[in-house]
Amino acid sequence: MALQDIPLAWSRLRNAWRLNGNAAVTGNLAVDGTLTVAGSSLATPSTPQPGDHSMVSWAYSPELAVTTLTPVLGTVYLTALPVRSATTISKIWFLMGTAATTPTAGQSWAGLYGPTGTLLSTAALDSVITSGNAAKSATLSAAQAVTPGIYWGALLINAAAAPVLYKTNMPFLGLANVNQSAAAYRYAINGTGQTTLSSITPSSNAAGQSIWMGAS
Repeated sequence: MALQDIPLAWSRLRNAWRLNGNAAVTGNLAVDGTLTVAGSSLATPSTPQPGDHSMVSWAYSPELAVTTLTPVLGTVYLTALPVRSATTISKIWFLMGTAATTPTAGQSWAGLYGPTGTLLSTAALDSVITSGNAAKSATLSAAQAVTPGIYWGALLINAAAAPVLYKTNMPFLGLANVNQSAAAYRYAINGTGQTTLSSITPSSNAAGQSIWMGAS
């Protein structure tokens, strides 16, 4: 029996569907309750998700950021932030160890890039990176309405001495970008010797370090 042959009123009365075999859905499927596949609920994953921390997206669970990186001054570091549903992003997050020394005024930034490389909004970091050993958030100058896609968080530091950032213990540069084109890199560098953030061409990305970033 095909799904379309069962009246909707009947499904509401019984409050459940049971389908043996395969079903193809063209378009969107809205499920009000729990969706169970092979006895496991898809609505309740066993590992922490960004939403558990009141966040929209993150690169990976933050406890996996167990190695430090001292960023090269003037370099634009990008970390992919997948967005799965329409929402709003107002902050970029990162994990910082030792604080920066004497940030160069107006030359340290966090930013949010769209899927095509357009710079959507920025946040000044001068006052954010002068105290360390904490999860840091930088409020964007304008909150951004986003739709599903891959966005990038960006960090650019200029100071007498850079702060320490946390990343995964990835043994070789670029391993986390396996089977991706430069335009889709999860971790990238796109710009050196910079003092401000501007829109980028994703296809010019170079492999970068797996710096933890998040968005809320």
